[in-house]
Amino acid sequence: MESTSTSNPPLSSGLSTGGLTTFLASQISSESSLYPYLNRLTPKTNNIAAALVTILYVKIVMEVGMLIRIKFDLPEISRKFIHICACSYVVFWPLFDVDHWGWRLNATVPVVMSFRLLYKGAILKDPEDQDVRSMSRSSSPSELLYGPLQLTIIMSYTGLTKFMTKSGIIIMGAFVGDWLAALIGVHYGKHKFTVPLGGQKSIEGSFGCVLGTMAGISFYSYMVGMEIEEWKTLFTYGVISAVVEGTAWREWDNAFLAAAMEFSAKRLPGLMS
Repeated sequence: MESTSTSNPPLSSGLSTGGLTTFLASQISSESSLYPYLNRLTPKTNNIAAALVTILYVKIVMEVGMLIRIKFDLPEISRKFIHICACSYVVFWPLFDVDHWGWRLNATVPVVMSFRLLYKGAILKDPEDQDVRSMSRSSSPSELLYGPLQLTIIMSYTGLTKFMTKSGIIIMGAFVGDWLAALIGVHYGKHKFTVPLGGQKSIEGSFGCVLGTMAGISFYSYMVGMEIEEWKTLFTYGVISAVVEGTAWREWDNAFLAAAMEFSAKRLPGLMS
């Protein structure tokens, strides 16, 4: 049966052609009463709306994470759930319109969360606080100042300086590997090893880090419309991520991982060509 659908007319020139506007235009029929409003969306409006979408996303993630922590008493699962969802904020990058400086609003949530974690971990210090309970291992407020704060600062950095770049995708993709390494290591890690300052790790967790990094970079690349790297390159990034994750100082592993992946993103393409 032949399709009777037709493409919608182009939006008015001079207005937003950003991802969110384009996406909505592709989903809403030109005959819909809502379609004319898309012709009124400026790049600034598009970026504000896209930022609100990311805020809503994070609000839902935090509520679900808290539910996992309180109702099911699974603090580690709560932490890792928030971790992987936080890394995935890059999938919202294409919603922003680069024709207006407001694309920087993609970093709104991580910037705000950085100050929030700093305040709650260093000043408020309330072990019953929701963020403390959902993002720490032992309900210690000081834990917010390490892994969680490092991750939000890294997200802010990538959102403001690596927006829609391959290096930004590689950095955040490595944190999928970090997430999978912890998940596999805790539940299936049988072959343990210990490194100075890094604590106890497992061979299984390291393999998980390799696979998770490869999957994360591939998935995020696909979601933002970038070409997916060849498997050899992905595997090399995975190995680098696993080595850093397995040997870095435990309290600063996020910072070491981001630095290593940014350096690799700059150097590896030339070495692999």
